[in-house]
Order: sequence, then C-alpha cells, then structure tokens
Amino acid sequence: MSYKRTYYTKTPKKSRKLDELDYQTLVHRLDKEVAIYIKKTFEVAPGISRCYTCKNLYETKDIQWGHFISRRYYAVRWDLRNSRPQCRGCNGPRGGEPFKFRWYLVEDIGEENVKDLESLARMNGERNTPREVLIEKIKTFKAMNKKFKE
Repeated sequence: MSYKRTYYTKTPKKSRKLDELDYQTLVHRLDKEVAIYIKKTFEVAPGISRCYTCKNLYETKDIQWGHFISRRYYAVRWDLRNSRPQCRGCNGPRGGEPFKFRWYLVEDIGEENVKDLESLARMNGERNTPREVLIEKIKTFKAMNKKFKE
C-alpha cells in the first residue's frame, strides 16, 4: 500500500477587521502599535535610542518598550506617561529598574502624574479594558505611527 503525500501551501492570512478579532489579538495589536510609537518618539537620532534607566545608547531595533507600572495593570498599560524605552538588560534581568524608573519619571512628568499612575493601577487592579476602547486606541496609535513611516 502506498501513501500519496499531500503538500499544502500556506494561504495568506486575510486581513480581518478589528471588530472581528478576539480580545487577546486586539491587546497584542495595540501593544505592537504603542511599542513602535514609544521607540520612535524617544529616538535621539534616526535609528538610535537611549535607555531610560541606564542612559546608554542603542540601536532602536534593540530597544524594548518598558513600563514603570507592570503591563498587567490594563488601566495604565498603554498610558504614555507609564511607558519609556529600555534596553534588554534593564527591562529584563533587572526587572525594569523600578526605583531608577520612578526617579527619572518624577523628573520628567512630575510627582503628581506619577502618583496618579500609581493610584490608577491600585484602583482598577488588573481589570481588562473594554474591546471598544482597545479598537479606538489601535486606530489612534496607527494614525500617529504613520508619520514615522513617511
């Protein structure tokens, strides 16, 4: 008995509308758009970014999207006051350098804004953001990121 092998070709994924996507895919898409925005906004020169906590220069492609308050708190996950570019060392093994991060953040946005972020995270906990809000934020950040592509 012989078996005939069937080879399947990958069909290209259809670009689905945002309304059709599941919740986790929406979160992932929004994360991607915000990460691009943060990395590009804080570039010191084209293709060069500075880590927010250690202040070393890196290529923008090697920089990560760092958070003062953990990403698990959806109330501040995509808040631009909470996000800055960080190198892999500071954002990974050193756990985001929260004490340095807070120190520099107070210098940048002020003590009141930092306390506001902290209270937003405490008050809302780890609750999820409604789908409609995610979709609107994705559209907003896509529009803002278009200027970087031009």
